[in-house]
Amino acid sequence: MFAGAALAQGTVVVNDPNAPAAGARATAAEKALIEREVLPKARKYWADNDSCREEFGIAGDATGAFTKPKANQRLVFYQFCQTGNGFGNNGLVLFEGGRIVASYVSESGWALELRVLPDVDRNGLDEFLLYYSGGLHQGQGGTGVDVMEFSGSAVKGLGWFQAESFGEDGGDWTLKVTAKPGKTPVFYRQKYVSAPKNKWRPSGKSAVLKLGEAVSAFEELK
Repeated sequence: MFAGAALAQGTVVVNDPNAPAAGARATAAEKALIEREVLPKARKYWADNDSCREEFGIAGDATGAFTKPKANQRLVFYQFCQTGNGFGNNGLVLFEGGRIVASYVSESGWALELRVLPDVDRNGLDEFLLYYSGGLHQGQGGTGVDVMEFSGSAVKGLGWFQAESFGEDGGDWTLKVTAKPGKTPVFYRQKYVSAPKNKWRPSGKSAVLKLGEAVSAFEELK
């Protein structure tokens, strides 16, 4: 999945099924700080959750200006534990100048990836994408994406879309999603279906994509 590539007509690629996944690249120093300063608080926060067996792992990271215009900040997305089929407890950690400046937790899906989305609502701050797996249900599954941004010190959900589905009788599919930046950005969808050599080919016409309600609800971890 890929976010942030600008197109000639002024739209921005939000999700591209034929782009390679970046994977998690949090630095050793960032991971060490999370383990030392964040995880003890997360353990305490979820101590009463019997279904949460700690399995900490970095899901993704991004660089951008998330809380201040023109800032050089790092955002790291991690999974603390899985609590059921497609359910998990996760966290976001904001770094600036090599230090942790804020930390947040949420109960949502299985954490897969984090991507930056360069300021599509033109407020001077970068948005970001959180990718989740919904687990497997009777052999079917998929990936959902929350479009998020910071509003003051809070994490705000702008919307959600399903990025892919697999295991369906009609075949696997995914979406290429683009956005036209503006005060109220407009999102577009183009369906792709599976093709040979692990590629995807377009199917049907492009259409406006109406985002659903964001799944993630983050609370600051203090």
